[in-house]
Amino acid sequence: MAELGRLLALLPWKLVSVDACPHGTAVTWDENGANYFENAAIKASAVHAATGLPALADDSGLELDAFGGWPGLHTARWLGDGFSSDELLLAMAERVASLPVADRGATFRCVLAYVGPGQSARQEPTFVEGTVRGTLLAFPRGYSGFGYDPIFVPDGHTKTMAELAEEEKDRISHRGRAAQALVRSLMMQRG
Repeated sequence: MAELGRLLALLPWKLVSVDACPHGTAVTWDENGANYFENAAIKASAVHAATGLPALADDSGLELDAFGGWPGLHTARWLGDGFSSDELLLAMAERVASLPVADRGATFRCVLAYVGPGQSARQEPTFVEGTVRGTLLAFPRGYSGFGYDPIFVPDGHTKTMAELAEEEKDRISHRGRAAQALVRSLMMQRG
């Protein structure tokens, strides 16, 4: 929420979590889409339908070149259910350590789905996507960010996402790029 709030500050919105919305605590969904777009749409549509408010949902993943884009869609659950983000990070770093340095390329991908006022359940959400290429490390570095940020060094940088200043990360990250595309798209729609 804090990251998206910063990234979407140009929009005339008050961003709130689904739990803070009327009927929001009762919103449920099955995140069973075949890709990031479907998962983001499932979440945004469920929130919009339950609350009647505009809804924005994110679906993101880490895609390792050496494993054909794995874990991708399953980034948050590749070890199974119930593992913390720290456990996932350390397990991924261990897996990366087994790869030659030349085979540690990866992409962070983010898809945002926005369902706006007046959109019906049958209408396609507004979708935007952002990616950032980089290399994975076998040992975490840095304390900012979350998820796999401490092992992801964006191309053209020497610091991990967790070591970058907030403004720099927001500018180049997958979520930052998706948010920039959403701002442009919504401003174009408004004329």
